[in-house]
Amino acid sequence: MAWPNKWSDWWRGFLGFSRDGRYKAIEILRQQYVEANQRASQLRRHAQNMPYPQFREKLLRIAADESRHGDQIAEKIKLLGAPLPAVPETQFAGGNSWQSLLADLEEQRRSAAELWEQLRRVRPEFPEIAEVLQRVYENGKKHRSEITDMLMRSDPQAFSAS
Repeated sequence: MAWPNKWSDWWRGFLGFSRDGRYKAIEILRQQYVEANQRASQLRRHAQNMPYPQFREKLLRIAADESRHGDQIAEKIKLLGAPLPAVPETQFAGGNSWQSLLADLEEQRRSAAELWEQLRRVRPEFPEIAEVLQRVYENGKKHRSEITDMLMRSDPQAFSAS
């Protein structure tokens, strides 16, 4: 029987964890880092065009939460010894404020579905990473509820694109 060169490899094998699991966790974290920062940027842009100050404040608060999520995820990426990915700028789709809110809600929903699946995959091997992703997911629930509330309180016809 050949002994592994490193004890960490031996323990990983003994516990049923693979080196591939670490790489998968890093890729999930890198993707979530990029998306959190892109969502924060998009929310800040949408807040600038929001005619209602209370909606603007909510969007800016949600954007700040997304930025904090990005920072928390960055810490985990660095702990795993991986570099932070570049965050490409997202294109501004334009449209009126109601359409911006709808786009924000759709992005939050898309992200939540994907994050839930990623959480399930990473939890067995990396519970501390899953804990951070779980907090992001839970905050996302609150954000979706707040954006839905803003959409329901606004009239798409009241926000002209002019």
